[in-house]
Amino acid sequence: MKKKLGFVGIISSMLGLCFILFLVESGADEASITSFQDALWYMIVTLTTVGYGDVYPVTLFGKVLGVLFVLGSMGLLGFIIASLARFFNSDMLPLFYLTMNSSEKWYVFSEYNEHTEMLIRDLKKSENGLFICLRNKCDRVDNGVLILNRSFDKVIEKKADKSGLYLIFARDTENDHENYQEYRNTCKSYLNGAELPFSCYCMTDYVPEFIPANLFLFNRYEITARLYWNDKPLDTKEDESVIIIGMGHHGRYLLEQALTRNVVRIGQSVQYHVFGDSEEFCSEHYCLGDYFSINEKDEARDSVFFHDSNWHSEHEIIENASRIILCDDDEEKNLQYLSDIRKYYVVKGQIHILFGCNIDEKDVYSFGLDDDIYTADMVLKEKLNASAMEMHRNYAKNNVGAPLWNELSEFKRQSNLAVADHVGIKLRLLGADDFSEAYAKYEKLTKEEKSELWKLEHERWCRFHIVNNWRYAKTRNDSQREHNLLLPFEDLPADEKVKDSYAWESLKTYME
Repeated sequence: MKKKLGFVGIISSMLGLCFILFLVESGADEASITSFQDALWYMIVTLTTVGYGDVYPVTLFGKVLGVLFVLGSMGLLGFIIASLARFFNSDMLPLFYLTMNSSEKWYVFSEYNEHTEMLIRDLKKSENGLFICLRNKCDRVDNGVLILNRSFDKVIEKKADKSGLYLIFARDTENDHENYQEYRNTCKSYLNGAELPFSCYCMTDYVPEFIPANLFLFNRYEITARLYWNDKPLDTKEDESVIIIGMGHHGRYLLEQALTRNVVRIGQSVQYHVFGDSEEFCSEHYCLGDYFSINEKDEARDSVFFHDSNWHSEHEIIENASRIILCDDDEEKNLQYLSDIRKYYVVKGQIHILFGCNIDEKDVYSFGLDDDIYTADMVLKEKLNASAMEMHRNYAKNNVGAPLWNELSEFKRQSNLAVADHVGIKLRLLGADDFSEAYAKYEKLTKEEKSELWKLEHERWCRFHIVNNWRYAKTRNDSQREHNLLLPFEDLPADEKVKDSYAWESLKTYME
């Protein structure tokens, strides 16, 4: 198979002809080319079309070689120009730029699309570094974003300090498992034990059996639910009646997080009325009845009603709800539901609608906007992750034999993240605007008052386990999801009650 003659090959051929020219000319009468240096000089001035005339061939064969040099000048010049064009139009220049900026933070995205564009813009507000995308799915590219048509491996090998490398697998694809598969194909060779040398963020709804340290999974449904309950928490003084209409991906995450994090008062009795196909949710969360009242109101605990009927027929429930959450995955249906409610019902509570833009109406709150979802705080969750890790370190200091963060199972890490995510509710319960004020108020409480807050934290911990299908057993068995502490707070040993204080003591972590 023939190969194209490269730059080195061309120069080698020219030098060979130059040497032949020297041999032919050096013995001729009246020769001006008497050394190899003369022949080399003649070749250079001929190829560059300068032609000083100080040296020249006098033999017939030498003149033939001179003609070849003249003709070769056009080809060589074209080759040089083409090579330079290829260099500047290829990835060679960007790769060289990466090498020269290896000490910077690198944020490497699998794709430049509408969602990663929002995330990059938000990161730029607070972070310095290089923003690199390996594909482009948009017609435009923001300033300061480098589009590099290379694989993750090619970029990773250019980064000396891997701790400053952030890989974000977030392709806009119908099957987000492709993002996880791309992560696996890219990072499996870099995995050392249970930890990656760089940080990876993967947009997927899939939860694998093993998640190494420095890998963080996210999806828009989970983010939307977290953001909603952060922005619209339950009333800490009055029990609410909450209606959820739509049990697709969004509805399931909203309900799951409502049940795990909405712990605002001892003895609360919140009612959740769920409309939509709940069969799969109930099948997956088969332990809910161990803690919550299902399809029956209970004055001493939260109740969840899974309605088989259409919400349109439940007039009294709709009209007396304190909030109605319209969260079908099809946003056009949510808009139709809103129109129907406005047209046919007199509601006393707020209406919260999952919709891609703000709806400027009284008592209507839009959530799930892309600008709110694709932010550094919600996707990378660096502050939340750091807080959870610090809480666990404080816990491990006071409990001999406690595993390190990297040794925790994914469930245990999520449990710690749930503690950190509940901190906003703790601020509200203490009536504080910031962490310094909250910790100062907590420190002034009596032992009995603190014990009530510890009890509340135990309630939250129990909920998290119950929703994830853990059950009580006399002997703890994590592999079977059995725990000996899934008991009322009053029945816990004294040393176990104290452990529920760590979540409140950790308020000082946020002050540092």
